[in-house]
Amino acid sequence: MNKTGEASVSNTLSASEARRLAVASQGFGLRPARATVAHLRKLAERLRAFQIDSVNVLTRAQYMPAFARLGAYPVAALDSLTYEERELFEYWGHAACLLPMSLYPIVRYRMNHHAETTTRFMRSPRGAYIARVYAEVGERGPLTAAELSDAGTRSGKWWNWSKGKAAVEHLYDAGFVAVAGRRRFERLYDLTERVIPKAALDAPVPSREDAMKQLLCYGAKAYGIGTLSDIVRYFEVDGWRDRLPPGPGWLRPKGPAGRRRKSIVRQLVLELVEDGRLVSARVEGWTEQAFMHPKARPPDAVHARAFVTPFDSLVWDRARVQRLFSMDYVLEMYVPESKRVFGYYTCPFLLGDTLAARSDLKADRARRTLVVQSAFLERGQDPRSVLVNFVDELRELQAWLRLDHIELAERGDLLTKLRRNARVFGLRIARA
Repeated sequence: MNKTGEASVSNTLSASEARRLAVASQGFGLRPARATVAHLRKLAERLRAFQIDSVNVLTRAQYMPAFARLGAYPVAALDSLTYEERELFEYWGHAACLLPMSLYPIVRYRMNHHAETTTRFMRSPRGAYIARVYAEVGERGPLTAAELSDAGTRSGKWWNWSKGKAAVEHLYDAGFVAVAGRRRFERLYDLTERVIPKAALDAPVPSREDAMKQLLCYGAKAYGIGTLSDIVRYFEVDGWRDRLPPGPGWLRPKGPAGRRRKSIVRQLVLELVEDGRLVSARVEGWTEQAFMHPKARPPDAVHARAFVTPFDSLVWDRARVQRLFSMDYVLEMYVPESKRVFGYYTCPFLLGDTLAARSDLKADRARRTLVVQSAFLERGQDPRSVLVNFVDELRELQAWLRLDHIELAERGDLLTKLRRNARVFGLRIARA
């Protein structure tokens, strides 16, 4: 570490080397001839997080990253590994995520941050309601928040949650309950000791700072290379959740006592560099210093082809996407329809180590059709090469989703070229 508090630089990568390292570290490359549960397990340990989201335009967010990397894997296996085999569990990673059980002792610091305060609160008169909720989950679980005997009604506060949902979600944050399964995507809550395997519950729990350091190292390894912000945000280490005052959010005091505490993550990263667990680097064209795992090496080439959904870990950080791939990527589902440029659920199309195009995709299940609502070629890409690979990947996605047809709308230059060749490729053109 130098006098300014920055880590000294020991590696220099070109922009293309950084891009190849990033893509390969995310598990992209040649797909297995037949994806199995063993491949899925290995990928889960490599990425260490599959983000969960309720948007179901194509398929649920947690299922797509494995398809993007492995091809047509048995999709039911992900639910089985989580809710039956208990090899994965739901908790806060980058956001709501499926995490490998090996991470359970490491993220316990997030639960323990609230546990003592919550225990005291449940013993107080004001905490009687949340104590009743906890007792009811113990007696009747697994159950949804709506199935609580005194669930309350949605209030417009706390994401429009009912008082029952707010209470059980805090118990989940504090590690008192866990997600035992899903019913029509609603979380089923049960006592943690009935969900999490005993070996994970009994495993040694590192200190808060040691746990954060482990997550930072895992984030750096999964990303391959990244700025401080990149590797911090992979698991949102020392993010807003980590720095909140302990206890239920509705009790948070106003003023200084209710503010988030100061972040210590920069110091933790510098300590990891000093210890040799991370190494510093420079990347051509990046203005910020980068960090990487000591054993990280960029491959000579990456042979990948995939649609990357908005909740895939490759594109979690939009600034990183711009820095690595020169793509200005915006999640337009949160943009008013009249202002959308590329579409509601636009997925970058990865070809090799480049985001070569982007496409708004929709699974119309009623018509059993994969609809390509838009497709745009990225600047400098060869349309012929992209087009053939784009269609091949569409067909694999269609088959995996068990849809009968692919239908082409008309937004975007790549889609215009594809429509001209629709008969050659055996694709349908949407009626006006």
